[in-house]
Amino acid sequence: MDEKIVQLAPMLGLIDAPFMNAIAKVGGFEEIFAPYMLADERSMPKPQVLARRFSGISKSVNLVPQLLSNNADAFVAMANILNDLGYPKVNWNMGCPIKFVVSKNRGAALLRDLENLERLFDSTIGRLKAELSVKIRIGFSSPDEFPAIIEVFNKFKLNELIVHARTAEQQYDGEPYRKAFIESAGNSLNPIVYNGDIACAADANISLPNLKGYMIGRGAIVNPYIGLQIKNLPINNAMPFRQFVADIAEWYANHSASSCLSRQKELWKYFSQAFENPTGVFDRLKSIDNSELFKSIVDKIFDNYKLMI
Repeated sequence: MDEKIVQLAPMLGLIDAPFMNAIAKVGGFEEIFAPYMLADERSMPKPQVLARRFSGISKSVNLVPQLLSNNADAFVAMANILNDLGYPKVNWNMGCPIKFVVSKNRGAALLRDLENLERLFDSTIGRLKAELSVKIRIGFSSPDEFPAIIEVFNKFKLNELIVHARTAEQQYDGEPYRKAFIESAGNSLNPIVYNGDIACAADANISLPNLKGYMIGRGAIVNPYIGLQIKNLPINNAMPFRQFVADIAEWYANHSASSCLSRQKELWKYFSQAFENPTGVFDRLKSIDNSELFKSIVDKIFDNYKLMI
């Protein structure tokens, strides 16, 4: 595989409709993954409800829906509805490490029992209309689990296997096991996408014959131009960072006024890292409870602090 793709990771509560719409204008990401939806046979949504779920997302966004499920029938049913709605590819989230997800035997919990995992895929593959992408962790407790996980997925044909190179027990802390990933990922018969702490173009430097590309989450919030930079494309003509932030703020003001400030503050924990003095930048914003004042301080930050991207 020569030219690598770059995907935007699904980060619940952060990468939502306004962020997706804004980063699609910037460019550099072939696919944008939606935060997960639960596929449960006891509460299967109607097609019109699923369609509304993505109604705020621009048609320019190449969106990949993501499902969280431990039930083959529910996953197939919901994935096929999404395919009928015009989404030719669906991602199965088998990497979420959050405790309340794992406690329900969903997300990364499925990696703890590989025999059950294989049975789950036996009941799924062949019934799907959409192409299947799967997102996993390098292991539940240890990266030593990764080779056996690869062997299970080698029995099935996938569009791709996206691997977050941390274990589920690490959550989002500590260093990714990049070396362990490289040692075993080349044995995958499915295309591989690497995920984990890609903060700059230099971090996208993995050489594997079956590497399809990179998935980026937090690094893309700090630097929405990272996809262009990985591809060595110019960013001078892309939407300026100031306008990128303003587009997102305007969307919140028009569509979600009640949560406008809280959502922006969550994003500014990352946006602030794009400036020379990130702590000083975020300190100016974190306690503001007035939207107009918040906007005014953001303007002053762009006028007075040096951007590092």
